[in-house]
Amino acid sequence: MTEAQSVPQPHSDMRARAPQSPFTWPLAVQAAAYVVLIALACLPGSGAVSSSTFSVTAFAVAAIIVLFAFFCPLRDGVPGRVTAVVLGFMAMVCASTPLLGQFVFERQGAPHAGAANAQYTSAAAWCAGVAGLFVVLVVAAFIRQMARPQRTDMIVQLAHMVTDGVVSIAASGWCFLPMLFHEASAADAWRIVCVVVVVAGAVALAVVSRLWYREAQPLPGARAAWIGFGLLPVMLTGALVGIAALVMWLV
Repeated sequence: MTEAQSVPQPHSDMRARAPQSPFTWPLAVQAAAYVVLIALACLPGSGAVSSSTFSVTAFAVAAIIVLFAFFCPLRDGVPGRVTAVVLGFMAMVCASTPLLGQFVFERQGAPHAGAANAQYTSAAAWCAGVAGLFVVLVVAAFIRQMARPQRTDMIVQLAHMVTDGVVSIAASGWCFLPMLFHEASAADAWRIVCVVVVVAGAVALAVVSRLWYREAQPLPGARAAWIGFGLLPVMLTGALVGIAALVMWLV
């Protein structure tokens, strides 16, 4: 055996490498998404679920979900992205339909009436729907992995598909931002607290997304994955918006 053969050869570096684009690119996407969502939420009348301005906000949220699916940085493939889009749209239906909240969450003698009651039950419907959709997502992700002919990297594929679905479902919470701004029956102190919590969460997710971006390894041939990384923390912040809106009505 020669000396070269006796020396152990180093293994190739299989660690994830950061995307080529600088982090300022996804950061700019985050900023642009926040500006658009906040601007639409400030439109007069957008706080009512039945208004046309609310429909504009819902359209923007739907566009974000579709864009994330198209520029997705996760390694879940087409089935995972299609599942995430479908579940995200179903969560948006729950956010804009008070019927489910009236059936499950409406309290007898609750001090909510008229438009305020519709908005409260919309948030309750969204929470109920999101809980059910999370269960559907886990089951669908497991079935998808069992249906694969070759189950290589099953844990990674499963985790990424679940993450994709969670992000798309959470994005539907942005539909409640206009209500968070315009709800007249809420106390100003609680409104400020809820907004501060949402802003703090958005900043924390923006900071954490820097670590995600540095360790990222999108699928080969992924289209502009930096756009997906920019939308990822924005969509997760949507969950905070929906929860904050519900808390504002409950207190």
